[in-house]
Amino acid sequence: MSATECLEIPCTAFEIAGSEGTMKQNDTGGFCMLYVESADERATVLQAIDGQKKPVVILLAEHSRAFQRPEDFATLKHIKRQADVSIVFVIPHGGHLVQLATRNGFPVYLSMDALAEALAAGRVARTRSLNRPSGSSYSLDRGDFVPKRTVPLPETLTAPAVSPRKTRKLADLDPLPTNSMTNSTTNSGTHHVTGNVAPTNVAPSPLPRKTGPLATSAYVKKTEPLAPPQRDITRRRTVPLQPPPAQLTPAPLAPPKSNPGSFLPKVLAILVIFAVAIGGLGSFLLFYQKVPDVLPVSAAAPVVLGRVSFLSSGQLSENSNQGINDEVLVELHNLSNPVAQKSYYGWLLGDKKQSDEQAILLGVLRINQGSVRLLYPGDAAHTNLLAITSRFLITEEDSAVMPISPTPDYNAWRFYGEIPQTPLKEPGDTQNFSYLDHLRHLLAADPTLDQMELPGGLNNWLYRNTSKVLEWMSSTREPWEDSKDVGLLRRQTIRALSYLDGISYVKQDLPPNTPSMINDRLARIGLLEVNGPTQDPPGYLTHIVHHLNGLLQAPGATPELRKNVADIVMALNNAKYWLTRLRMDAQKLVKMTDAQLRQPATLNLINDMIDNATNAYSGEIDPASGQMREGVSWLHDHMQLIANFSISPFTANSQSIQMIQDVKHAKA
Repeated sequence: MSATECLEIPCTAFEIAGSEGTMKQNDTGGFCMLYVESADERATVLQAIDGQKKPVVILLAEHSRAFQRPEDFATLKHIKRQADVSIVFVIPHGGHLVQLATRNGFPVYLSMDALAEALAAGRVARTRSLNRPSGSSYSLDRGDFVPKRTVPLPETLTAPAVSPRKTRKLADLDPLPTNSMTNSTTNSGTHHVTGNVAPTNVAPSPLPRKTGPLATSAYVKKTEPLAPPQRDITRRRTVPLQPPPAQLTPAPLAPPKSNPGSFLPKVLAILVIFAVAIGGLGSFLLFYQKVPDVLPVSAAAPVVLGRVSFLSSGQLSENSNQGINDEVLVELHNLSNPVAQKSYYGWLLGDKKQSDEQAILLGVLRINQGSVRLLYPGDAAHTNLLAITSRFLITEEDSAVMPISPTPDYNAWRFYGEIPQTPLKEPGDTQNFSYLDHLRHLLAADPTLDQMELPGGLNNWLYRNTSKVLEWMSSTREPWEDSKDVGLLRRQTIRALSYLDGISYVKQDLPPNTPSMINDRLARIGLLEVNGPTQDPPGYLTHIVHHLNGLLQAPGATPELRKNVADIVMALNNAKYWLTRLRMDAQKLVKMTDAQLRQPATLNLINDMIDNATNAYSGEIDPASGQMREGVSWLHDHMQLIANFSISPFTANSQSIQMIQDVKHAKA
């Protein structure tokens, strides 16, 4: 039965206990159709998808509460990758849900007819969700992703006039540039919408990644190993210096008579001058020939055989740093096989100066045509591995017995790599952070955040709080349109302001005696800097920029890192622009009376706040250039790509590696 015929089969209904609605499912033929009603719970949909082997088509009813927030689509993306199944959305009413779905890599159609036409034309590829492609995550120039140039935003904060509007179908919007999102019309007049992925290709997002408070993924690119650097040194032959040609002078007709007593001093002077000239010339020639042997020659760069990358599963908690950097991907190339009866074992090691021994066995590294690819899924507690380890070692040991720790025999150590750990020592700098320190502040644990009971690093909390602001703002429009619910509008705006300002500074933007409507602990640090450059603690955006600059200044920074950081900083600038506009609208709204909030003009303000919150999270296409202005979701994923380091053949050198300390014997 063809895929098109599958769509015409009558649906059979089922109901899962605990769901308030009845979600219809058609599981015959080549596709699984899920008709999600307004009252259906998200858990019902995820339960129906879990274990599916066929591509899934989700027909989303208007006002469906199962998929309203960015986290809902991020969770579905995680389930999609775990189940290894393709998922397509049909969203007839369009709206911001189309943007959220496409940003998470789901193809979207505005009607069943558009999907059926795509199926009939063979444009929907019935493929599984891709696993992590082989390769490395240290480069952003992946084959399946074309980096988009970020366009700087204007510095002015003046919001353009916005006419009242309701959520419109995507078919009514102006066509967008084809390089990021396309709204195309078929011959029959039906429409379909896609994101950066090909319009009707059931495939992952062009930027595969693990994101979201509940699910994340990271993909890496396959790269060829760097060849050993070669220097073409051509020794030049030294040509003896030629004396300048003697100038001809006319001879005197009759040589004058000289005093015999003055002849000897003149001869001695000529001999001295000649000796000095010969000595100088000899010294010059000797020095010229000895330069390559005397001057220090920089050591050749080590041969890079691959990389180790930290990934995040997304099993997050507000009370710990679990679920972040809790997985490790090892990718190596051009390796020789171990000798008979031996195997390669991969180990994560603690820091060089760590007093306690820390070695985590990742497993046996099995070579396939000279390459190794090992994904370590982490432990049951989803421990943040970047917070406790920073080095990687491969040993060649007995295949019959699994080792419990790396052998101390250097002769069995084969490959090694580490995150740079040399402190940056600048005059007046009392912190002396290293590259590893800055990386951990961003992605694992920041001391300032830890003191405020906010574990997980700056990147995690920037992403989480921005998505909450979007969730609150997106929930205000429909209740206001239906019943002029100004109470909900005011409460959600106050919550968003608390996250924008931080709990310590939000009172300056609220009427006196306004009660707190959030968990104060989660808003102890604001997204923005609202109290000047000396604000303490700084906002998340400013704090992240500080540590990104620290990465660039620390020993071990690479040119590739500078390019990646420049792109991330541009996205931070974009987010600051949109969040600042959102804050200005929110400040205006909380000062309005209930009667003013019921006026039709309030819809303009609501729409503007929702637009700015959406752009800050998801980004926006620049209508002038057609380029994408990235937001927090993009920078959250790309900052994760910094958490990787290269692996090279091991050389026994006390300057490059420290032996795993045996603390117990050392104390004895």
